[in-house]
Amino acid sequence: VPSIFQVLLHWPETEARVCLTSDLVNSDVMPTSSSTAEFEVVCFNLRTEFKNSDDGPNGWTHRREACASFIAARQPLLVCVQEATASMLNFLVSRLGEEDYGWLGTSRSLKSGDEMAAFLYNKRCVDVVAHQSMWLAPDGTPRGVPAWDAMYPRTLETAVFRLYASNAGEAHKRSELGLVRVLNTHFDHVGVNARRCAAELIAKTIAQGTLEWPQCVQIVTGDFNNVKHNNEVYQILTSPKTGLLDAARQVPPATDMVPFTIHKFQGLGFAASQGDGTVELSTSATDKDAQHIDWVLVRNGVDMQVMPIGYQVITDRAPNGPYLSDHFPVSVMLAVLQSTSAKETVWHESQAKSETPSDGPQRSRL
Repeated sequence: VPSIFQVLLHWPETEARVCLTSDLVNSDVMPTSSSTAEFEVVCFNLRTEFKNSDDGPNGWTHRREACASFIAARQPLLVCVQEATASMLNFLVSRLGEEDYGWLGTSRSLKSGDEMAAFLYNKRCVDVVAHQSMWLAPDGTPRGVPAWDAMYPRTLETAVFRLYASNAGEAHKRSELGLVRVLNTHFDHVGVNARRCAAELIAKTIAQGTLEWPQCVQIVTGDFNNVKHNNEVYQILTSPKTGLLDAARQVPPATDMVPFTIHKFQGLGFAASQGDGTVELSTSATDKDAQHIDWVLVRNGVDMQVMPIGYQVITDRAPNGPYLSDHFPVSVMLAVLQSTSAKETVWHESQAKSETPSDGPQRSRL
């Protein structure tokens, strides 16, 4: 049985499995050796436990063991979750093992136990460098209250992780791959204007990140409550100015790709044209991912360079039971084409350690 490092951040003896021509990869950057590391990021709306009684046999208590088993089997580097609560995340960590996984997140309303966008991270493969929460709202808006026409307060969770790889058979010897800045969110299901304004704020945050964390690969994940086709939110986030590329569209589409990511516990038989609230799912586009509302977007840094090599909509379900959630998890495999040349260093004063506590383990502008 391969170790966690061999599964997730492994060093195969062959060259990278896929060599794509993509704007995501700097044409001047080439793999530094004949081997490459790979890691998995999963975007997963867990479906809140607050709907446990309403969901009946699809409630969280009927799905949580299967969700933990799903993560344990794949051992992803990061699981970027939405609609999570502290108790849900604590349960998953208790099953995965506190020595193997941890979590970061902030209650969207600042009330104990409320929903959050959060990170489950693999402790064996990453260290947390910094973590910060930002409310998606105009300047001056109190934290924890809805903004614009949104029904609920919405946050953007940002964390910087230092990634490590281990040579096969030498799991105790970690070699640094580089820094990854991950932004995870859950857009409002009612506020059309709120979704557009939130996308604009994230675009600004990405631009700031390229200045303050230039060495970082930036990954944006979330339930965006928007389809991709002819959609202003998608256009803002994937515009050349923002520099984010859709990982799903950087790899050849699977012939059996699931056409939607939300399914409301109906699985592959889901055929509704309307999502929750104001979310319109119908589209005339022929792209196989046109109706996906859970996205993973990537922008390379100047130091570490990655390339998407796999994209999968996962349709697992509990044995003889419900699907893992009312959304299918989305998995992206990323190959590291260039690892960092600046080991254990910081490039900006905002990345220096501070004795002043913040929302995360290190005070930083993210």
